[in-house]
Amino acid sequence: MSDLDFLKDVDSFQGLNAEQLEQIKAGCRMLEYQVGERFFAEGETAEHLWVLQEGKTDLRFELPGRPTSEENTISTAGANDTLGYSSFVPPYRYKLSAYCTTRTCRLVRIEKTFLLNLFEQDPQLGFVLVSNLASIASAHFKQLQRSATDAPPATVTITVHMATCGIAAGAREVMLALTDELARTGRQEIHLASGGCTGNCPSHPNITVAIEGAEPVVYQKMTAEKARRVFERHVVGGEVQTDLLLAPSTP
Repeated sequence: MSDLDFLKDVDSFQGLNAEQLEQIKAGCRMLEYQVGERFFAEGETAEHLWVLQEGKTDLRFELPGRPTSEENTISTAGANDTLGYSSFVPPYRYKLSAYCTTRTCRLVRIEKTFLLNLFEQDPQLGFVLVSNLASIASAHFKQLQRSATDAPPATVTITVHMATCGIAAGAREVMLALTDELARTGRQEIHLASGGCTGNCPSHPNITVAIEGAEPVVYQKMTAEKARRVFERHVVGGEVQTDLLLAPSTP
């Protein structure tokens, strides 16, 4: 099987027949990049169409005088995704930079001039390919619009009170259970922290759940099982577990 046989599964080339795909393969150049390497830069003249065969790529904006990072990422491309639509849209410059974010990225690069020559020889090929690119670009644009209008998830901080009295009562086991839950869900907006004594030693282990926009609540006499329940039902599900709350102290 040819390394380029994967092109038949790429959305940009759907609707092309076998002969047309073979014509496109003649202009393909296989390239490989390592993690962190950039294969085109924002503002550069867009002269190529790129198809990702393996790996993942971040599309990022650049800030003058500052190194790029994941915080600059607008979207991520994966296997069979096509990049470089700007090659066919004035002013023919890349709108974002593309960085390899996996150990390696294998890509096909096709010169725009090669494709334009094919379009002249076979207008139907050109119509299908450009129509596909326009549809994909439109879908990506709508996705970015939705992402921009979606409200970001509220930031959550879970504090495990790890003073001597808390540790003696089992706070370490509570911390481990919450660490497992956080790793399992992969929720970036949830932060796990350690804190001091709440001033009510008989109620330890305590955890405090602080959700952005709501009053913090303190849970008492936590165990690993209870902590998992608080994480799932309160932190993720939004339902305060009232039967586990620390009772207010009386004067």
